[in-house]
Amino acid sequence: MSWSDQLWSKAKQTGNETLTLLDSGYNQAQRRLEMASNRRVCIGITGLSKSGKTSFITSLINQLLCFDKANLSGFSPFVDDRIISVKQLPLEGKLFPAFPYDEFYQTVASAEPAWPIPTKAMSGCLLEIRMRHHEKSVNPFRGDTFTLKLEIRDYPGEWLLDLPMLDLSYRAWCMQSLAQYSDEPRKQLMGDLLTDLQQLDPFAKADLATIEELNGRYKVFLKRCKSHGNTLGFIQPGRFLIPGAVENALQLCFIPLLMLGQCNEEDLKRAAPDSYYKVNLDRYNEYINALVRPFFHDFFSDIDRQLVLVDVIQALYGGPDAINDLREAMNRISKCFAYGKSGVLDRLFAPKVDRVIYAATKIDQVTADDHESVRQLLASVVRKSLQDIKHQGVATKIEATSAVRSSKQLVYQGYHAVEGLDLTGKPLRYINPTIPDRIPESDAEWEPLVCFSSPVLRPAAGLSYLNQDAFPHIRMDSVLDDLIGDKCQ
Repeated sequence: MSWSDQLWSKAKQTGNETLTLLDSGYNQAQRRLEMASNRRVCIGITGLSKSGKTSFITSLINQLLCFDKANLSGFSPFVDDRIISVKQLPLEGKLFPAFPYDEFYQTVASAEPAWPIPTKAMSGCLLEIRMRHHEKSVNPFRGDTFTLKLEIRDYPGEWLLDLPMLDLSYRAWCMQSLAQYSDEPRKQLMGDLLTDLQQLDPFAKADLATIEELNGRYKVFLKRCKSHGNTLGFIQPGRFLIPGAVENALQLCFIPLLMLGQCNEEDLKRAAPDSYYKVNLDRYNEYINALVRPFFHDFFSDIDRQLVLVDVIQALYGGPDAINDLREAMNRISKCFAYGKSGVLDRLFAPKVDRVIYAATKIDQVTADDHESVRQLLASVVRKSLQDIKHQGVATKIEATSAVRSSKQLVYQGYHAVEGLDLTGKPLRYINPTIPDRIPESDAEWEPLVCFSSPVLRPAAGLSYLNQDAFPHIRMDSVLDDLIGDKCQ
């Protein structure tokens, strides 16, 4: 290529980059203007692994796109017959890939219904809702209709528990890990790895092959924790389970040194650069700075409202250890969500979240008699979290919902019972134990709960993707109203 061709090629490249930057700047400015005018709201949907987040987002989009067929009697614009149309738009820019709604919709509404696969990366969706103004807010200087843009953001639930790590030094994280792994059931799940990590001298020269081998065993241990019944939800680091896009594999190759609590801080500062301590410290910090911090900055920086999904029913069946683990996870996360100057998020950027909703999921697994008890139980589990958030002046609410109702209620053997299909399509019915409205305290209260094995239900058959049917649900309309009802005036 001649020098003139090279110059022309470079000019075109520079021009394209300039156009891209201008386009990105325009999109961002437009987005800010919509938010400032109260005509755009960004919802961050969070939740631990297995909370049903992917199914929830699929249903939320479905209820709005299929509003003319949906049961939305608790969503004020629907009740007032003010919704004109809803359209799905591409997200501006390339920050988040599109949430695969259509693919997941077809999965649930197929001849052999199945649940959507769990999220393994960040994604987002933008809905444009066109509606008429509420008659009480008629203004002669504006039109009869307006448009509200609803942005929904999603990410793997495993990553949520990395948020508290932003406020933990490597030494503090190792000490936290030792406290966790010294108790059951983690101690048994860890096996010989616990001893091997406890015996590793932080000041010894690091053998990189040993770190890699222990790191591999450590990831296996974390996977065991995740699949251990319903008992363990507080699992770090989250990206060891769901890595996402990682360019440098060494960022995922560190281990907790369980002897660090016995080491003097000044001695650790003088540790050799090639010691086990310094090698793992550098990789831990790289994990935080290159993966965790940028992700949470990108995800939370523009969020107006947060919805936190919690599968409190399965945790309840897991017994006291599961409930305590869930409470610990929620408490640690809520401290990071704090919007005062003490919160991690506030130090990353200036968040503007004005509402946080906690929602118990999958309440179709129990009878309607227990739905309110599930909501009250969740309130007990996250009470400390609510106090932390309310103290910052952020509005909170507790809900209980089922994104895709997969069961029906009937009378069986003289009792209210749940009827549905298992994952193979086989019919089943069962009588769930009575759900308490607060955390049980005695063995007698726990016994009927931990002795119950809750079956996994598959979505009900009969939905038509071709005819764009709306998913059956429980209280999704109320959640929608909590999230955006005040923006639809």
